[in-house]
Amino acid sequence: MREGFGALLHRIAALFRRRRLEKDLDDELRSHLEMAIELNVRKGMSPADARREALRSFGGVEQTKEIYRDQRGLPMIETTLQDLRFGLRMLRRSPGFSILAILCLTLGIGANAAVFSWIEGILFRPYPAVAHQERLVAIGGTSRDEPRGTPLSWPDFQDLQRSCTLCETVFVSKITGTTLSIGDRAERTTGSIVSANYFDAIGVHPILGRGFLPGEDIGQSAHPVAVISYQLWQGRFRGDPQIVGRTQRLNGVMHTIVGVAREGFYGTFVGWSMNFWVPASMEDIFESGGYKLEDRGARWIEAYARLKPGVTQQ
Repeated sequence: MREGFGALLHRIAALFRRRRLEKDLDDELRSHLEMAIELNVRKGMSPADARREALRSFGGVEQTKEIYRDQRGLPMIETTLQDLRFGLRMLRRSPGFSILAILCLTLGIGANAAVFSWIEGILFRPYPAVAHQERLVAIGGTSRDEPRGTPLSWPDFQDLQRSCTLCETVFVSKITGTTLSIGDRAERTTGSIVSANYFDAIGVHPILGRGFLPGEDIGQSAHPVAVISYQLWQGRFRGDPQIVGRTQRLNGVMHTIVGVAREGFYGTFVGWSMNFWVPASMEDIFESGGYKLEDRGARWIEAYARLKPGVTQQ
């Protein structure tokens, strides 16, 4: 019950950040496409063929956008808001309904006050179940062509892990998607590609099984394991107590489920609910452009750091 309520709050928050989320989604999809084109050109393709192949492997861009929009938002509420606007226009044409309109507005204001109270908690504590969120910071790279923060390469992340003296830990989390098939049902779902230290770094430990072991984020497609969300476990797997050790096909590859995340944890992307996590060694199964963990020029990951106690962002 609390898990479903938390997911609802995430989606409500997304309603008030649509422009920013839409821009972030466009930027991320464009970045993926450009990286895939660049990798295809390196393989010897012409620019036109490289773009055509990248679009083919990436799938329908607009379809992907619609999938993510549906997962992060509340289509039913958005439709309801449109209906309310239409209803208010009709009320203005009928003065006899003024009292009814006032009552509706009163109820609406009360509902808005409650919603904003919930959202206030989300904005100040955007990652449910993650401790000491005030010490979490996002890390971006820069280049001569792009002075603003850009994604990092996996070798960049490894350098940060070794050299950041102000950081308690550095970790990676990259949003991705897959088709989840169970029996005769198939649906698109959202998850994250993460570094092996992800769950330890954020201090969120699975309620069943384990997180990822050191080294499970290394080697091309070497570790087909996954941690699933509590809501996925309860919904699609009906709370099966023997879920750990079962296999599940993700993007056509069988993965062994090694853990179930705790109730109320939805990942580290505000406004999104993650349903699975896989180690970075499996990135070429979920991302276009081939294996990128050894390519310093492939900038595709979002890195985060937990600062040491007493260290500020300034």
